Amino acid sequence: MAANEPRQLPIPLELGEAESGLGFVVRALRANGVPFDWGVRWLGLQRHRPVDPYEVRRIAWALNVDADLLRSRFVTRDGNAGWVRLAGHRLRRQSASNRLYAKLCPHCVRETGRLRLTWLLRAGVGCPWHGYSLIWRCPRCNQAIAWDRPDVDICRCGFPFRAVRDVPPLEPEVCAWLTWLEEAVCRTSAGPARHLLPQALTHLSVDGAFRIVEALGVHASANASVRSALASASTPPALGAVIARGVARFRTIEADPGSLQQFGSIVNQVALSQLANDFAAPEDHTLAWWLLLALRSGVDPGRTRAGARPKGQLPLFLT
Repeated sequence: MAANEPRQLPIPLELGEAESGLGFVVRALRANGVPFDWGVRWLGLQRHRPVDPYEVRRIAWALNVDADLLRSRFVTRDGNAGWVRLAGHRLRRQSASNRLYAKLCPHCVRETGRLRLTWLLRAGVGCPWHGYSLIWRCPRCNQAIAWDRPDVDICRCGFPFRAVRDVPPLEPEVCAWLTWLEEAVCRTSAGPARHLLPQALTHLSVDGAFRIVEALGVHASANASVRSALASASTPPALGAVIARGVARFRTIEADPGSLQQFGSIVNQVALSQLANDFAAPEDHTLAWWLLLALRSGVDPGRTRAGARPKGQLPLFLT
């Protein structure tokens, strides 16, 4: 059949729990003997761009799967420029890019044969069940993991993905972050580590929480530029270190808001300003605004738009 000819794949598959749309495409095409590159052209998928939500029904019909179940599994366009949607969450496009995120947990793909939704997010840097960073390169050929491969658990070079030896386990703060992320995005319980997170963080949108944690943790010290710090955090382990610092600093600030001043020279205030002006949820705006006000005034504001702040609590909890 010709590319874009309206036909269905003859062998239907069931969507797995918390399986990503692109991961399902890999499995479905493989099960039906369709080469991946040919298949995405036939489906009209442009992997480097968000999917038009109106196109998902046609794609679902071609893949022989329920459209309502598939729709939220893709990164889709949002009505506002620079924003996308995934699993019902509104996110900045750079937080959920289709371009480079074929990363995975080798233990999970061997056990389940599925690729998880959270692995499409920059914020998804590791696996809370197995406790290690996601891999983004094949341990054998050292090439970046591609979507176009023989199967979900096999590299293009033919090597089955395996865990890298002698890698350090994830920091407790990163495990806590990933536990909350799985619950927020996939509605899947990933263990008890969530209690290590600052409480304010769990009241934000997924987009807002990640942007605040990244802004707080991007600098290890005051010496590096923001651009170089962001560039050096392009791999799951490196971004995991940013998240660990950001969560730990956030926890310190939540326990003692006056401690925010000690982080004034290392917080990415430009990112906080961008969040305060362009946000997914009002809570994101409130907390970003409060952090900026405290940093720029040099004092703990004490009062916010919401009223007086009880000692030891952030304005997010005020009514």
